[in-house]
Amino acid sequence: MLGKVLAVVGDSDFVTTIILLAILFLSVGSWAVAIAKLREFSKVLSSSRHFMETLRTTGRPPSGDFWSKGREVGPLARMYAEAGRFLQRRSDRGQTGPLSQDEASLLRGALEREAGEDLSERERNIGFLATVTSIAPLLGLLGTVWGILTSFIGMREAGTADLSVVGAGVANALTTTVAGLLAAIPANIFHNFVVGRINSLAGDIDRFLSELVDVCRRGSPL
Repeated sequence: MLGKVLAVVGDSDFVTTIILLAILFLSVGSWAVAIAKLREFSKVLSSSRHFMETLRTTGRPPSGDFWSKGREVGPLARMYAEAGRFLQRRSDRGQTGPLSQDEASLLRGALEREAGEDLSERERNIGFLATVTSIAPLLGLLGTVWGILTSFIGMREAGTADLSVVGAGVANALTTTVAGLLAAIPANIFHNFVVGRINSLAGDIDRFLSELVDVCRRGSPL
């Protein structure tokens, strides 16, 4: 059956071929983005778990090569480091003790900016998955309409309603429909999965941010 489908694809006309190539491009792109995002979240979540486990066990964050990994350390660790820099600058000015209300607001703003930058990185290229979800079925529909149109034209020119005359056009129409759905369905699944991960990460960030500001406000050492 697969061989017959490929044979139909090989016999497609120019317009149908262009549509199928466009759907193929979108499908390959969506898989590339999805795989990259899955690997990215795997590293970030693993680093965040390592950071939190070390912090809860020893009371201190990981050091050395953990921090040399840059963006892979995760948003929680980056916020922790930003809070440490904030308190260090405060200490350099000779200020000790609990934070004032204004200082706590400044710290919260700095941490929110750090968290926002991290979430923006995680959301990069997610829109492409949504685009594939929307565009691929429309391209498939376009191919369907084109195939049916060519079938009716062939039927009119032949002056008969024989299936052998319109069969190729109908087959091409169904092929583009299937191709569009095969591209859109995985893209939609990946998009929803990644958005769910981002929302979950945003919730963790919000909770950690509030706890971190409270700790710094009391003057507890990091």
